[in-house]
Amino acid sequence: MVDFTEEETQALPAVMRALAPEMERIGWDRPLCQLTQNDMHRLIVITIEAFRIELAEIASQSEIPF
Repeated sequence: MVDFTEEETQALPAVMRALAPEMERIGWDRPLCQLTQNDMHRLIVITIEAFRIELAEIASQSEIPF
C-alpha cells in the first residue's frame, strides 16, 4: 500500500462523499464480484474525479500568492 501525502489524506473524505450516492444506487450489500463492468467504471471515474477536484481545492488554499 502506498503512503498518502497529507493532502491526499485530506482529500479522502470528499471521495467517500462522492462515492456514497453511487454506492446507494448499486446497493451497499451487493458483493463486488456481482458488479457490472459499467458499475466498476462509474466507481473508478467518480473516485478519480472527486480526488482530483479535492486535491486542486486543497492546493488552491495552500498556495502562496505572489
